[in-house]
Amino acid sequence: MSLTITDKGGNDDFPKLEKGMYEGTLYSIVDIGSKEYKFGNEEPKKQHKVVLAFEITKAIDPADNKVVMEDDRPFAVSKKYTLSLHEKAALRLDIESWRGKSLTDEELAGFDLVGLLGHTAKIEIELTQKTAEFEGGNPKIAALREPAGGTQKVATKNEQRAFDLELYCNDFNGNSSPESKLMCDVFEELPAWQQKEIEESFEYLAANDSNTAPTQTVSASVASDNLETISEEGSQGLKDDDIPF
Repeated sequence: MSLTITDKGGNDDFPKLEKGMYEGTLYSIVDIGSKEYKFGNEEPKKQHKVVLAFEITKAIDPADNKVVMEDDRPFAVSKKYTLSLHEKAALRLDIESWRGKSLTDEELAGFDLVGLLGHTAKIEIELTQKTAEFEGGNPKIAALREPAGGTQKVATKNEQRAFDLELYCNDFNGNSSPESKLMCDVFEELPAWQQKEIEESFEYLAANDSNTAPTQTVSASVASDNLETISEEGSQGLKDDDIPF
């Protein structure tokens, strides 16, 4: 499977999605695990992160923005979220905006992210600002909204996938199974930056009996059928029914 996102900086030697409003479809959910993140002058906090990636299918405004690369692969864009449904959590706010309605009490008790795969969304794209560490100018998701006519579940050119870190770690902690082997195959298809994040996570290090904790705290400014459900309190076990929009 070919991926259309990159972990490079703001170079001009590869095509990039332009600023604007688009329609896209969620094709990838990747649990990259927990690390310590630093927010300004606050003490570092352990947070569990997940990455959602959307395949771009249509330009809305400007309507003439390109949505495919020179080799006809669709552009894609991703966003890293804290795995939380707290009322102020970005993931909850984006899901509710995307679906056009608030999450119910039942959904807040355990929301299945996998059910979002293949659903269309209206996506506002902005460009990253230049910083001391990065050149900027790369596309980022500014907002997710409900598309005209409501969201639909559709096929994607990229293979739809969900990477479950807990299952993946079972292949290293003595609980290997066909499901954990499948996650190993999914891992090999992930972008290098996501593989690196996973291998630096507390969960991966613990599964490999490593005595080495993640070596650096991440600045907040930089920063399958068994993928866990999430709740306001945190992550729980899984159910794999589609999420009704």
